[in-house]
Amino acid sequence: MAIVNFAVKKPLDDKIKKVIKENGFSSKAEFFRLAAINFIQSENKKIDEDERMNYLTSEFRRTIIRNFSGKKLPSLRKQLSDI
Repeated sequence: MAIVNFAVKKPLDDKIKKVIKENGFSSKAEFFRLAAINFIQSENKKIDEDERMNYLTSEFRRTIIRNFSGKKLPSLRKQLSDI
């Protein structure tokens, strides 16, 4: 297991201590391990969301080309007139 040492300024340390106390962490190490895990998971989720958005965008593009290629679309004002 790797050991990581770093310093934080007093205002941040005070906030960390408060969160540790309010959420029942047994130590600062436990808090930072969970913080690291949550950060990594959120980054992975962001990648998954980007991949999903790229897929949906390409599928939308293909659908528009397939259904409307060569056709004149109504103006945006007309398309949104009933909203």
